[in-house]
Amino acid sequence: MPSFTYRAINDMGRSVRGIIVADNEIDLEARLKQIKLDMVDAKITKVKKGTRGRIKTKNMIILCMHLEQLDRAGVPLHDALADVRDSAESPKMRDVLTGVYESVRNGNPLSKALSAYPKIFNDVFVGLVASGEKTGNLSESFTHLAEHLKWSAEIQQKIKKATRYPVVLLLVITLVISVLMVFVVPKLVDFLLAQGFTLPIHTRALIAVSWAFQNYWYLIIGIPVGIVMLLMFLYRTFEEAAYKMDAIMLRVPLIGDVVRKIDMARFTHFFSVMFNSGIDILESLEGAKNVVHNRVLKEAIVLVRTSITEGNNMTTSLRISNQFPNLVVRMFKVGEESGNIKEALENINFFYTREVNESVEAMVGAIQPILTVVMGALIFWVIAAVFGPLYQSFSKIQF
Repeated sequence: MPSFTYRAINDMGRSVRGIIVADNEIDLEARLKQIKLDMVDAKITKVKKGTRGRIKTKNMIILCMHLEQLDRAGVPLHDALADVRDSAESPKMRDVLTGVYESVRNGNPLSKALSAYPKIFNDVFVGLVASGEKTGNLSESFTHLAEHLKWSAEIQQKIKKATRYPVVLLLVITLVISVLMVFVVPKLVDFLLAQGFTLPIHTRALIAVSWAFQNYWYLIIGIPVGIVMLLMFLYRTFEEAAYKMDAIMLRVPLIGDVVRKIDMARFTHFFSVMFNSGIDILESLEGAKNVVHNRVLKEAIVLVRTSITEGNNMTTSLRISNQFPNLVVRMFKVGEESGNIKEALENINFFYTREVNESVEAMVGAIQPILTVVMGALIFWVIAAVFGPLYQSFSKIQF
């Protein structure tokens, strides 16, 4: 059967677009009538896996919260999907939910309907929904998903905070250096040379740097940019190179500590979400591994999973990985010994959330004075190089 891209109007008068497989336009119109949509126009199109563009995290959180509340209220799933679809502010979300609604109404489980849109609902999202379907408690799965999405959004904000200020300050420093070396310093140097002053070594160094900026600015700017682009290419193309870069990143002062804690926070939080949703430890480790970005830490989690399959407990396996702080390992040990892993995971999440906050604040607090000192040193160099010879000349004048 062909796939139709359609435009329709729902009961609230909103425009809805989507893709539905049907025999012909008459069959398509009948299918849309069944889901309370009035067709406006349609055309045959190729089936595309997923959907174009991205849906904001905020809309995903609202989706999970609405489905959780409707499921707790006992609303049938297909009716809940229709209600959420009609109330969605994002046109892309409405289009996706129309397809999901159609799939569920045709007898497919929700997890299978969601899996048709992998760019919107990843494997972990689908896996948690499937777990809720198995246990008969979808509302709890949606609650965990909403909490995880909120937490992930907060972590993303912390990462932006950690990188935004240093990047902006570096750009400002680069701009100031360029302006000084290309426009300001040459005029001051011409004045000094015209007066016949004896130039000290730091003034001659400034003249050499200024000359290099004026004549080879494309190399001074292009080489660092080219190196960054080359490293990005190697990181995305070659797994071995990416692994080595990730290992180096963990050893960089200040930055490495933050990277480690953010990834470990991602892992422990999502492991907690999956485990509390009724998924066993091995599957929870496999799913939580996918939210970790650093390959060295991801390899350590694989080692933990392998150790558990060989018969070791969680505490021993974490200790073998040598990536988790002793405090976290001890929390897991207490949880295993007391049989209350859930409480142990809550304590670990609290620990890492606090550690991430403190590490980000410490990194930003350390980088700010370092870059300020660099800026001050640069300005002092220019002042000393220009006004030093002037001062020496004036000091030789006898009145």
